[in-house]
Amino acid sequence: FPGPTIEGRSGDTMVITVTNALQEEPVVIHWHGLHIVNAMDGAAGISQCPIPPGGKFTYKFTIPLDQSGTFWYHGHSGVARADGLYGGLVVHRPASQVTAGRRLYRRHFSDLGGFDPDRYGYDKELLLLAGDWYHRSADDVLAWYMRPESSGNEPGPDSLLINGVGQFDCSMAVPSRPVDCIDQQLNTSFLDLDPAITYRIRVVNTGALTGLTLTFDREHLNLIQLDGVDVEHSPQEASNSVGILFPGQRMDFILHASKVSTGSALMVEVDEQCVPTMVPLIQSHQTFPIIYRGASGSNLNFSDTSLPSVRNHINIERVASSPSILQALPPSAQQMHVVYTKIQLMSWNHNVPTGYFNQTTWKPQQDPALPLIALPRSRWDSNQLSIVTGPEPVWVDLVINNLDEGSHPFHLHGHHFYVLTVQKPGFGWGSYNPFEDRVPPGFEDLTPPGSLSNTSLNDSDASQSSLQPFDLTRAIYRDTVQIPSRGYAVLRFRADNPGVWLLHCHVAWHAATGMGMLLDVQGDPTGLTAHDRSLVSLPGGGICSVP
Repeated sequence: FPGPTIEGRSGDTMVITVTNALQEEPVVIHWHGLHIVNAMDGAAGISQCPIPPGGKFTYKFTIPLDQSGTFWYHGHSGVARADGLYGGLVVHRPASQVTAGRRLYRRHFSDLGGFDPDRYGYDKELLLLAGDWYHRSADDVLAWYMRPESSGNEPGPDSLLINGVGQFDCSMAVPSRPVDCIDQQLNTSFLDLDPAITYRIRVVNTGALTGLTLTFDREHLNLIQLDGVDVEHSPQEASNSVGILFPGQRMDFILHASKVSTGSALMVEVDEQCVPTMVPLIQSHQTFPIIYRGASGSNLNFSDTSLPSVRNHINIERVASSPSILQALPPSAQQMHVVYTKIQLMSWNHNVPTGYFNQTTWKPQQDPALPLIALPRSRWDSNQLSIVTGPEPVWVDLVINNLDEGSHPFHLHGHHFYVLTVQKPGFGWGSYNPFEDRVPPGFEDLTPPGSLSNTSLNDSDASQSSLQPFDLTRAIYRDTVQIPSRGYAVLRFRADNPGVWLLHCHVAWHAATGMGMLLDVQGDPTGLTAHDRSLVSLPGGGICSVP
């Protein structure tokens, strides 16, 4: 692993056949970040049945014209992603045919908020699939976490990998978790750079638990995209560090190579707040050697590299989307929904860690055991918590309150959303209910007296969300958002991609315990008609039989 990188262009139709050669485990593949048809989303139990051992399934979808950038694909049944079932998915702009067509293309995508193809002038691209790594199988790690003895403390990763490559000091192996470990020197560099050119670096956090920060020794960078979306441009010439990138998130930056053609290094650092204090973290960082072509002494071992120092860090949580992207953000939404989420240990459930949204934990449909898009909502099991947006496209405000002691990266399938605010309380709890709270927590000192003091939303007038004191010029358009401990986030998105879509924590261990819920977009408001029964049994590739 990782799997092969898949590349295409905006507007391309992709036909990808997945064959499950595993002997015992079913699989599905999710195309993370793409706004594609619901039946091709790759969510087990929601958009399709898992592919059984020895089976195959053909995914066929068209990449939207307004999407390009860095995406990825990964397993979406069980915890296969944490065992390396993932790969890169790069979407390029359409190739221009003639000069006139190129001008039209630029004008069209400028309206959509896209890049001018020549704006950044980079010479080469590199894809870095970076993430934490466990030396035990993911099933073993999950079994440990699901024991009452874990007290809900997530297991810390053993090391870090980029594109399946890393290094581990065998002397640091935990005796209670023995692994086959052989000390050897790696005599090849990790990154070979040409000092005469610039690079577009595409980074995906493929990890199961932790956020990552990247720091370069001598190089500097300019951030250009987050989650496949252009960001604002600001002077960043001295920046050599960027993060924190949480599981499921992506970032693109232009890397300007060092003019000194000697060995350099990239340091990947774990966000230790993602790991409980009582769980030992074996490696908090790792360096990956960089070699410049033509430099003397072409080989550099991992152990030879010193830790790069941070000169100027780009905090991606404070970056806004480009103004052209924000032009589509309306001042208010037509619907407002509030949810609460937490990992809980309940005595009636033998104190096994379980993820909840509004006191409901997500499990695959049992009666009947079919994908949810093949069933009318009236036949769903009672544990299928869903927000029903109605039959027409609408703008929705979603407030997610994290009641947990830990932070969570939440990913919404099939859509991006504008992050209006993310708040972490200075003390106590920072929950926000716009139907009750006149001032959102964290905005008490920023709200002029009398402007919101007598204003709270009511069920019949969600348009009052325009009165909330959020700075819409600083919103960021993403598909995965990190919500801090005891904090909240306000998301605004256009529910215009019909289907049943999963919203879930992208920490593998939390998702496996049921920390997810559903959005039923443009479905039957009565709940008596399924979204699409025909799409679950596709000729030549379908695996689900629908009665």
